[in-house]
Amino acid sequence: MSLPLNEMIPPWLLASDNHLGLRIALSLLPVLLFLGVLLWLDSFRLVRKKSVMVAMFAGAIGALFSYFANTAILEVTHLPPAIFAIMAAPFVEETFKGLWVAWQIRRGQVGFLIDAAILGFATGAGFAIVENIYYLRSLGDVPLLVWLIRGLGTALMHGGTTAVLAVFLRGRGASSPARAPWIGAVFLAALLHGAFNRFMTDPLLATGVMVIFLPLMMVAVYHEGERRLRAWLGRSFDRDRELLELIQSGEVRTTPLGKYLVSLREQFPAEDVADMLCLLRLQVELSIRAKGVLMLREQGLEAAADPDVLGKLKEVKWLEKRLGRAGVLAMRPICHWAGGDGWQKNILQD
Repeated sequence: MSLPLNEMIPPWLLASDNHLGLRIALSLLPVLLFLGVLLWLDSFRLVRKKSVMVAMFAGAIGALFSYFANTAILEVTHLPPAIFAIMAAPFVEETFKGLWVAWQIRRGQVGFLIDAAILGFATGAGFAIVENIYYLRSLGDVPLLVWLIRGLGTALMHGGTTAVLAVFLRGRGASSPARAPWIGAVFLAALLHGAFNRFMTDPLLATGVMVIFLPLMMVAVYHEGERRLRAWLGRSFDRDRELLELIQSGEVRTTPLGKYLVSLREQFPAEDVADMLCLLRLQVELSIRAKGVLMLREQGLEAAADPDVLGKLKEVKWLEKRLGRAGVLAMRPICHWAGGDGWQKNILQD
């Protein structure tokens, strides 16, 4: 025989005359604590705290745009609120949450699944905080159970769906302008979002599923992300070291890479081709440095400061400016920092 709901839930959770601080804690703290755990689990420390704060701010801005967009769509369509929450609002909100994450991935600022998950969750957390602050002002003294559901259910859902979107885009290598990965990522996130809203007819069940599902999903992402990262570090470090030895010994001219550089003399002056080789050498040196930093971080160690790093980064920037867009594009097939590898600059600047 099942007990009535009001007998299964502690009376203090059903009370409506409660302290504002307790309502705030229940609605906002769970998502912030979960974000803190994700950062703590990041053994490679791929994500800077500044990047997390910017992601949360972007999510907050996304919440404001979503509010106005949802209001306008409701006024035009006159859909029942329950149908709108399942069929329309998830697509609007996941689009606005995902824009900043997709832009960061396309710029090559997100290197791996781990940092994609963290930045995606942080963006969703910023969205959820603004949304819950709005409801704290508008709903007033509703039972504490409502705020517990919003904190452990809805807020975590917003972070989780945006993390899924970010992982999907990073996993598909979406640093290109292709539209298909973006549409697929938004659709997947909106589908999960809509499913959560659908099951909010039983809010305790929906919240319980989210509390179980989200940690399991993040554990799987971390396990797979770290496996890929370690494998990539081993292969890429050896490749970069061999390439640097070839460049320093002058033997690179006999390799396919050297032949490609020679072929560029038909399109660019000889001094520009020499600058391209210099740029490539600097990128390889800095790439080796960045990978070494990650290897040390995994062991809980910090790399000693290298006073030459900032100078080399400035020289890279100067060479890229001198070569211009045409020269940089010509180097794209051999460039070590094309697409998803641009994140290495962030590692070196920490």
